[in-house]
Amino acid sequence: MSTWYKKITDYPENENNPFSEKAVLEISTTKKRQAIRPPKTKDGENKYWVIDNNGEKVAESLFVREIEVDDEQFAKVFLGGLLNFWELSPRGIRVFTYVLRQLRPGRDEFYFSAPECMKFTLYKSRGLVISGLAELVGAGLIARSTDPLIYFLNPLIMFNGSRVTFAKSYVRKQIAGRNPSQLALPFNPSLEQLREIASSNQL
Repeated sequence: MSTWYKKITDYPENENNPFSEKAVLEISTTKKRQAIRPPKTKDGENKYWVIDNNGEKVAESLFVREIEVDDEQFAKVFLGGLLNFWELSPRGIRVFTYVLRQLRPGRDEFYFSAPECMKFTLYKSRGLVISGLAELVGAGLIARSTDPLIYFLNPLIMFNGSRVTFAKSYVRKQIAGRNPSQLALPFNPSLEQLREIASSNQL
């Protein structure tokens, strides 16, 4: 076999996403303030009012909540992971473009169809597609699963949706599976609290 060809079987299979725990520890977030306004009516915008003891309106009120959002610029591919693309061949880049089209909101895995990928990349050879796929695994962009048609995404590099929600869901799942007594978390735990749990011996 010529040296350009990469074998997908050279890389290990994984029962779970091997990037998840690292993602929980490394995802950077900021706090975003979000105003909660009353619904509009036919007569215009409603307002929340502060009422005194006499039932008089004395001031307008506004509810504000803080939510966690990703600290990195996001367009399905995160800027911090671009170095992983430097060594990709044209085959790898074409297959990666196909992979981006397979991303589903909130999912850390995708279905890979070699015939579909061949049509998308315009390659006539299945070997070119599989070699490109193997390049993505070797570059740490994706990982093999135990199902030959399913691959895991590296959420530190690409993801469709909220990585904060993904990270919290991952940690809760790990806690529920390994130590149910640790489920007594705050109603809305911060990602920092979840990082501490993920890096402790409880997981």
